[in-house]
Amino acid sequence: MQIDPEELEPLVALFDDRDTVVTELVDNRLRSFGPEVVRSLRNRSQREPDAARQAAIAARAQTLNTEFKLADLQDFIARPTGPLSLFEGSWILSSLFDYTLQRERYEDLFYRCSQEYLAENSDLRTGVENIRILNHIFFHRLKFTLYDVQLRDPQYAMVDEALRSRGGNPFVLAFIYLMICQVSGLPVELVCFPGGFIPVYVEGGKVLFYINLYRGGDIFLKDRLQQFLRATGLKIDAQAFRRRDESAMLTLYLESLLYIHSSRKDEKMSAVIDRALNILGPERFLTIDEQE
Repeated sequence: MQIDPEELEPLVALFDDRDTVVTELVDNRLRSFGPEVVRSLRNRSQREPDAARQAAIAARAQTLNTEFKLADLQDFIARPTGPLSLFEGSWILSSLFDYTLQRERYEDLFYRCSQEYLAENSDLRTGVENIRILNHIFFHRLKFTLYDVQLRDPQYAMVDEALRSRGGNPFVLAFIYLMICQVSGLPVELVCFPGGFIPVYVEGGKVLFYINLYRGGDIFLKDRLQQFLRATGLKIDAQAFRRRDESAMLTLYLESLLYIHSSRKDEKMSAVIDRALNILGPERFLTIDEQE
């Protein structure tokens, strides 16, 4: 809904008031407008000539956005309606971390990538053929590039940024790759193990082959699994591999973000990520010790 500026402006005028009672009343009134208040405050901050006041309005918008988006994530996870939409999950998480992100723009960014493969997808091809075509489109035509394997740089850690720049860390590229697979109907799932993951192609309930996104989507069978494990630098027995549902990708993505931001001592961002992880449940796949 469109929020009347005459209702919003008196509340904005009270942002400088340090009385906790006034602050609580203002916040409650802002929440009553619903998620649209975030956009209204964002637009209001852009019109504000005073830099300090502009920052205060933006900070209030970001705080409210965090609450609304965490509630959206809670509702999203709680829906018992079949497989989770990776696109929807990625949108909720991306907009959680960037309150200025607009849904229409995000959809367009993903649509441009997914359409490249959807135009080529065919049920008449084998799984190997379809994945090889996807790999060619993903890594060569769209030119998605793997950066920051050691998870040090926030620049390569956000899905929306990777959709724009076509570059990101392993968790970001895996998220986008699996999003494209899901909307295309390709039965690609995640197999997780302590400290990592690998996409797998599943048919008839069985894993047919593995996909190594670190090497341009290289396809390999189970006999090369130990070789892959050695390449990860982790001493993991193949018996520790477990297939996981779509929510595992969200958890892995958030864990990678938590590692990056906790390493940079960004307590505010880490706290938001931790709240999102708690909504997803207790299972974890990465630890800081294993990533160092």
